[in-house]
Amino acid sequence: MKYEFWRDWKKKTKLEGEGIKSMKIAKKIILENIPRSEIIAIYAKGSFVRREMTKKSDVDTITVLRSARCMKKFKLLSKKYRDAFKPTLQFGRYSIKELITGNRLKGSSQTHPGRFVKHLKHYKIIYGVPLKAEDLFVREHKDDLFSLVDALRKVFIPQYRRKEIGFGSIIKQVFWVAENEERLADRNPPHHWGKLEKSIKLKSHPVHEAIKFRLKPTKDPVKRKRFIKKLKVYLDKVLKRLK
Repeated sequence: MKYEFWRDWKKKTKLEGEGIKSMKIAKKIILENIPRSEIIAIYAKGSFVRREMTKKSDVDTITVLRSARCMKKFKLLSKKYRDAFKPTLQFGRYSIKELITGNRLKGSSQTHPGRFVKHLKHYKIIYGVPLKAEDLFVREHKDDLFSLVDALRKVFIPQYRRKEIGFGSIIKQVFWVAENEERLADRNPPHHWGKLEKSIKLKSHPVHEAIKFRLKPTKDPVKRKRFIKKLKVYLDKVLKRLK
């Protein structure tokens, strides 16, 4: 099994080199703190895998567990190690039961398990045995989109306004919304934010402004507030179409 997929990368950037070091550290931390008998697989995901890292990117891992017994340990690992390394580490986790049933357990990763399954082909295994998507739960595209839009309106934007999350978290969700809109329209969206933005022809879609904020972050409160306002209007239109 070829776990170090980045060995095939050509012209690695300095940031990617740092990401590789963080990914190896994340894997080591997981294997030293979680019984190997409990681990089915560890996957790498996110901007590191897509080769779209920025200076603010995390190194994301998802561990698939045989049971929910070790779920709480991941919260402790996140608290202890998240900011101990650069790029910072993210320790996501699901039990195999969640991935089979589509029902999220307390203490699992924030995103719906069905979303992990849909992106499985885009993730890279770094330990264990690869999962087969056909054996797991896949949620309908319409339900996925509704859930994302609803969460962005009712959870993420209010959290941002309370300063519990950063503006970058809002930007990230815009890309997931755009991707799911494309899926619902029976298009096969690229799992790459830059390519996804270019594939969306609707000029008023917030993804076009989102890519600008991602590539050239701004702390200007006026620009951020204006974007959030336009985003809410767009999300309301999406919900109206889905109902």
